Amino acid sequence: MNSFLDGVKHFINASSYLFNKKLLHYYLWPIVVAILFYVGITGLILMFSGQISDWIITTYFPNREKVYTGSYTFLKFLSSFSLKHVATFIIGLLMFLISGKISKYVVLILLSPLFSLLSEKVEELENNTNYPFNAIQFLKDILRGSLLAIRNLLIELFLIGVFTIVGFFSGPFAVLVVPLLWLVSAYFYGFSMIDYTCERKKMSIKEGIQYIRKHRLFAIGIGSMYLLLDLIPVVGMIIAPINGVVGATTGILEMEKVD
Repeated sequence: MNSFLDGVKHFINASSYLFNKKLLHYYLWPIVVAILFYVGITGLILMFSGQISDWIITTYFPNREKVYTGSYTFLKFLSSFSLKHVATFIIGLLMFLISGKISKYVVLILLSPLFSLLSEKVEELENNTNYPFNAIQFLKDILRGSLLAIRNLLIELFLIGVFTIVGFFSGPFAVLVVPLLWLVSAYFYGFSMIDYTCERKKMSIKEGIQYIRKHRLFAIGIGSMYLLLDLIPVVGMIIAPINGVVGATTGILEMEKVD
């Protein structure tokens, strides 16, 4: 539990750390990504949700004007719009929710070079070390971060699917699915934040996975704060990943000094 609370503490303290070290400009890059993402996903929703709803209605409701099933009547009761408008809204909402999950990993992949440099900068300030720039190593680190982000996304989506299916058939125990899904997501986001330190220490992917599993409660603490802050649209996407990287780096460095 202490490790979990350490993760929470270091995440919260990251903002004041950035302010004191004059590193607040790192928040600017996620702003650009957040704007592009929300503009892009809004455009995709507007472009495709109507087409998808048309296909569904044409396929499953070919004589929809003559259909008066319970579900159709209920949809008509909830909305004064036609079935097409209701279906378009639901599909658009689903697209937005799914994109919200994927967007976190998109940010991690697109801003991987920035996060790697930020984590390195924090360690240089904390330990008075110097990491000379190496273009080849830098590209390797970007590739590593991207591969791990994709790996974590696939594993998380798989576990979400499994827990959701189990939840449908577990009766009253279904209430446990939500906290389990939270822990899974928190762990993988914390994992990504800590791995920037692992890659800098020249750990292999396998060694990095083992190292982070050893500090899994700390990772969940970082990831939990990431998820909480990310509930705030736009603001969360800007602040959460930067605070996560800084909090993970300062926390790991502090634990290494104690060890």
